[in-house]
Amino acid sequence: MESPFKGPNQIFKDKDPFKEEYTPEEILERDDIIEEYAASLQDVLDGFGPPNVFIYGQTGVGKTATTTKMMEYLNAEAGAQNQSLTVINVNCNKRTSTYQVISHVANKLHPSREIKQGTHPDTIWSVIYSEIDRIGGDVILILDEIDKLGEDEQLLYEFPRSRSMGELENAEVGIIGISNNFKFRENLSGRVKSTLCEKEIQFSPYDATELQTILNYYADLTFKPDVLSSDVIPLCAAYTAQDTGDARMALDLLETAGDIARHENSELVDEEHVRLARSEVDRANTRDIITERLTTQMQLTLMATTFLVLDEGTDTKIKHIYSLYKNLCEKIGTDTLSESRIRDHISTLEMFGLIESSEKNLGRRGGRTFIYSLVDEPRIVLDTFREDAQLEAGFPASTDQLLSQYEESSKSGFQSELDL
Repeated sequence: MESPFKGPNQIFKDKDPFKEEYTPEEILERDDIIEEYAASLQDVLDGFGPPNVFIYGQTGVGKTATTTKMMEYLNAEAGAQNQSLTVINVNCNKRTSTYQVISHVANKLHPSREIKQGTHPDTIWSVIYSEIDRIGGDVILILDEIDKLGEDEQLLYEFPRSRSMGELENAEVGIIGISNNFKFRENLSGRVKSTLCEKEIQFSPYDATELQTILNYYADLTFKPDVLSSDVIPLCAAYTAQDTGDARMALDLLETAGDIARHENSELVDEEHVRLARSEVDRANTRDIITERLTTQMQLTLMATTFLVLDEGTDTKIKHIYSLYKNLCEKIGTDTLSESRIRDHISTLEMFGLIESSEKNLGRRGGRTFIYSLVDEPRIVLDTFREDAQLEAGFPASTDQLLSQYEESSKSGFQSELDL
């Protein structure tokens, strides 16, 4: 048997910059944001204590990378002024409750005293406050994907008020909350919103020109000389700007186009490779959003919507989505939210580009209603849910039959003829 591997790589010189954890040496096309961010953090260097800042914007617009770079600058300035500054990063995608977050923070502050599962929260808070007071100075807690905490607001209420409540004497704590869910900020209670959203910075999507600048920067780092045709980067930028304005998606598109060219043993990445890559990236992006960006309740809302789309005899209205959602919750054994919360989740699913709505006139009955549909093929969504055993347990027995019928009915007469 001959080796299945391809010949020598003619496309890439380095793929590390494509990795999600890579932080570029400079943050491109965010000068205004950096200036606004610096103004928000100036209190630290002026000795007035750390502020609370809320950062929001959709996925892939530079929120985390910019925050990482700003902390590098801030640490350097604080060090030059002999100020005590401690920065603690927590990714709430992995730690979705106050208990999990404070356990992680306590272990970072006091690694020699490991906090074990089951330790009482009061003990953990005591460890945190004693360690912060021992270190002293300013402490900034960065909560990336803060929306994953859901309605658990204890942490967001406790930390910003720790000094005023007498828990700290020698230190102050500020929170930087990063979120791609615009609804999360709106749903915070008044007592938390007034403090946590003390200063807000919004990251807008990149436009095509900005994306070209970013892609050119990464192309110089990753591709061998003269392997990209002149239309590759403009096309990647245009596709992404029209869709989401997400730099991460643009980079995925560029890398995938290069992978396809490499697989074909091509010496050049061209426009056709980008068009093929777009289809692959769209599928992968949908899977990533469902598995990494949606809470369980959002996933169940999307499941209910998907099943109703397959059942062509039922309109995909809010009331039908909610009714089926409750059935799915009961089947997999999870809590049921109110209809108003599911309405919020549907808005979030629209924001992520997973579903879309159309207005329907009810005619003589009066009024209007919204009908919801999937942006992607139902099979892509269902195949993603099948990867989670708990969610798959909620599938109706007729799922595969309904899916086949839906796909068959979606074909045009020409497609049916070609299939024969």
